[in-house]
Order: sequence, then C-alpha cells, then structure tokens
Amino acid sequence: MFNNKIPFNDLPLLPGSFDFEQKDFLKLAIKASEEISKLNWLSYLVPNLEILISPLLVKESVESSAIENINTTTLKVLQSNALSFENIKWPEKEVIHYHNAIIKWFEKLKKQGWIWFNFIVKLQSIIEPNKSWIRKIPWTVIANSLWEVLYTPPVWEDNIIRLLTNLEKFINNFEDDIDALIKMPVIHYQFESIHPFYDWNGRTWRILNVLYLVLAKKLDFPILFLSEYINKTKQKYYKILNKTSETWDYWELIIYFLEWVISQAKNTSKKIIKIKDLINEIEQKLSKINMDNHKLVNILFSNPFMTVSDFTNKIWLSRQSSTKYINILEKDNIISSIKIWKNKLIYIKDFVNLLT
Repeated sequence: MFNNKIPFNDLPLLPGSFDFEQKDFLKLAIKASEEISKLNWLSYLVPNLEILISPLLVKESVESSAIENINTTTLKVLQSNALSFENIKWPEKEVIHYHNAIIKWFEKLKKQGWIWFNFIVKLQSIIEPNKSWIRKIPWTVIANSLWEVLYTPPVWEDNIIRLLTNLEKFINNFEDDIDALIKMPVIHYQFESIHPFYDWNGRTWRILNVLYLVLAKKLDFPILFLSEYINKTKQKYYKILNKTSETWDYWELIIYFLEWVISQAKNTSKKIIKIKDLINEIEQKLSKINMDNHKLVNILFSNPFMTVSDFTNKIWLSRQSSTKYINILEKDNIISSIKIWKNKLIYIKDFVNLLT
C-alpha cells in the first residue's frame, strides 16, 4: 500500500495492467490529435523556423523555471538574449541555460532517433552540472512549503536504474498500439515518481515531454509546452499526481494531459497565426518604403531584441548605413527602441507583446 513517507520502491513497471483504451479518454485523445496536427501544420506557415521556435522556447523556459522558484519574465529574458552573457543577471542566465538545453537536445534527438537512459542523464547534467548522475543517497522527499512530506521516491541506485531502464523501453516502444498522447502522461508520471536526480527532475522532464512528442512524430518541432498550464492549474496537477500514486490509476492524469494538449495547442496555433499576420503587415510596410522586406523581416523577427551592433552585422552594412536604416524604421513606427545599460536595443513592439 502506498505511504507518502515510505520510499515508493513498489512503483509498478510499465506498461502494467492499466486499460489504455477506455472510451472516455480515447474520444478526448482524438480531439487532442486533431489540435496538435493543426498546430504542426501551422508551424510551416512561418517562413523562418527560428522566428517560431526560439521565442516560444523562451516563454516555456521562463514558465518552467517559475515552477522551481526561479522568477523572471519573458520580457527580461528576451532582452537579456541580446546582451553579452556577463551582463545578464542569474535568473535570466538560468532560463537561457534551460532554453539552450532544449535546442541542443532537440538537435541530438533528430540525429539519434530515440530517447535512451544516458540521453536523460546527460540532459539533466547540462541543466544541473554540479549534481549530475542518479541519486545514491536515500531519504530524498518531496515536501510542501510547510515541510509536510507529500511523497518519498524510490531509493538505491540499482533500483532507480532498473526503473529508468524500464521507462526507456516504454518511451521508445511504438509497436504497443498505445496512442502517444495517452502514453505521454504515464511517462511523465513515471519519471516524476522515480525522481532519479538530486535536483531539476521537473525541469528535465518538461524538456523530455516536448521531445517525446517530436520522437512520436506528433510534432516536427518543439513548440508545445506544459509549464504554463501547470502554473495555471498547479493545485489540480499535484492533487492528480498524489491520487495516481495512491490508486495506481492513470485515468485522471491522462484526462488532465489531454486537456492540456487541446488548450495549449489551440493557444499556440492562435499565436502562430498572429505572428504570420504580423509578418505580412511588416513586409507590406517595408515594401512601401522600398526596403528589402524579406531580408529585414527574417532579421527582425528572428531576434525579438537586437543591439545596433548585432543589426549592423546581420544586415551586412556599415554602422552609418545601418543607423540610417534604424532611424527610418523607427520614424515609420515599424520598430521601437529601448536603452538597457549602455545598449540600445531595437524591437518590434507588437511581436514582443505576442511573445510575452
């Protein structure tokens, strides 16, 4: 029987005996598949994927870090991305670090084609290099702000490796006829329950969550994220995790995740359409003032905030010519500027508003 104060060494191996084909969430899974397919199709409407992926990852990185009490804003991180690293404050550095880990591991996944044990371990070591590898010391507990024990994960390195190896097989098995959108919450729960690392288990899995959707060919790019939804429904999320541990029944967890997919896919689809419309609007404005609209749009949208020096280097003009360009763009209300320390940053106001 589950006891939140005793190590959960009896955590069931996957897939277990749960009925993954219950009609009530299969119907919801069909709707979630439709929304995520629409999102995947819409992602190709944006001419440069860098415009889409990197800014959305910043938003996710901020939301994921907030769950771990690393507090900053999307606006601050977007601005910090334009500055030299030594001028960036610690919370923004942590978020940028997390953002870069997603990009790097997305590229690694495309090359390797599966998520294996060491893939997970190395990903966590990038997020937390000082406390990498599997937990060896027992008595790790999950507690609330009042230091009340909510959950005690499995103990002993060999046991944790056994559970992770089983999870690896479940993640990469696409011949079990279980819809990936139904497997995803089960995988999420299993990883959170194993709690294999000393720190940043949640951040590690939230990266793996979107990478799993890419692995399962539900998405071509990492553009659908969980953290914002968790932050909005935090009490419900933790209540469902606890209930799943007590009952070994994934039903409520699967419903929660399918509702997340539907909600976030719809929101992200709307955002992509607005970005595309804004790109068209800016292109039309640029064409009216006889500027190279295609090249400028790629530069301005790929970098939500840019220093004048970065703009000069990207546009391949002299400092004098690029300053002239910037003055024209500001005069015609295409871009705005802001001074941060000694740096003048340029940006498209409506684009930044969409991202934040």
